Amino acid sequence: MKILSVIRTMDLKLGGPPEVLRNQISHINSKKKIIYVLKVKLLSYFYLFKILFIKSYRLKFYRFLKKIDIIHFHEIWSLKIIIIIYLANKLLIKHFFVGHGYLDEWSLKQKLFKKLLFAFIFLKPAISSSSAFFCSTKKEYVDIKKNFKINNTFIIPNGINFDQFKKRNLEHKKIKKIKKILFFGRIHEKKGLKILIEAVKDLPQSYFDNFLFEITGPGSIKENIKLKKLIKKYSLEKKVLLNPPILRKDKVEYLKKFDIFVLPSYEEGDSIALKEALASYLPVIISKQCRLNIVEEYKAGIEIETNKKSLLNALMRLKDLDLIKMGYNARKLIEDKYENKVCSQRLLNVYTDLINTTKNSEDWVQD
Repeated sequence: MKILSVIRTMDLKLGGPPEVLRNQISHINSKKKIIYVLKVKLLSYFYLFKILFIKSYRLKFYRFLKKIDIIHFHEIWSLKIIIIIYLANKLLIKHFFVGHGYLDEWSLKQKLFKKLLFAFIFLKPAISSSSAFFCSTKKEYVDIKKNFKINNTFIIPNGINFDQFKKRNLEHKKIKKIKKILFFGRIHEKKGLKILIEAVKDLPQSYFDNFLFEITGPGSIKENIKLKKLIKKYSLEKKVLLNPPILRKDKVEYLKKFDIFVLPSYEEGDSIALKEALASYLPVIISKQCRLNIVEEYKAGIEIETNKKSLLNALMRLKDLDLIKMGYNARKLIEDKYENKVCSQRLLNVYTDLINTTKNSEDWVQD
């Protein structure tokens, strides 16, 4: 079995997809190399057009593709992907997309005309030609079906690699006077950072005797400038620290420094940063669009509406909550539901089904 995972880049700046793919590879490739990675950022349009129009290049690429059983696309809004699908269809190679939040309602409304045009001409035919469609949550599946015809859908959540996130004791945190609230992820309008800053602006001064906010993550120069201007506009420089992104190898130790995780996102597919925070014993404040309402069932966090008032109320509640107990609950949630070895094995079972044209996995959606 050979799987070609096609992704824009494995760079941290892309956000969750590279980390999701790394987790899948860590288990599935542990005994035998099955997944191979193709980074489309390294493929120029000039090279792809030569493949399309020059026979010698095309035959060479065909020889490469013929070694592959399934192509798993982690990228959607790209003409490069469409070209690869066109070539894969010529060879009758099975392929499928994973949503990663790229087809949610909020994302579809951004650059609306361009996306409608691209979807009509390229994306809908590409999805129709796919052998399956991969969703991370049932809610994502329901939302995508509103705008796209998807068949042979399977639902598997993103898993967390416990080889990285070890068990630990939180007793030392009880003596901390100032608790640190962290946004950890890509700096992007979609993540609701404007809502967070406006909520912080309305907190009473006394709140900061006990809490401090930090924002850490990669983002474009434009997005970082916008965020800095907003923080400066409300004179929050001493209350909200804006940090540069950290190296991936330092992530686990970095998360241990914090006490609460906040993600007031407008839309998420299945946030890996959120699950990493839960695995790091952090109680969370998340929007309903994070599609993880189970945090309230486990008493591991607070689910909010995506607006300033709802977030402000949740932040004010923190003073009266047992954050240590919630932290242990957060870890238990991940251990119970999102262990990477289990989630990745489920994906491997689906790969096997696709190759054998069977549906033995319980993760297939019964339409």
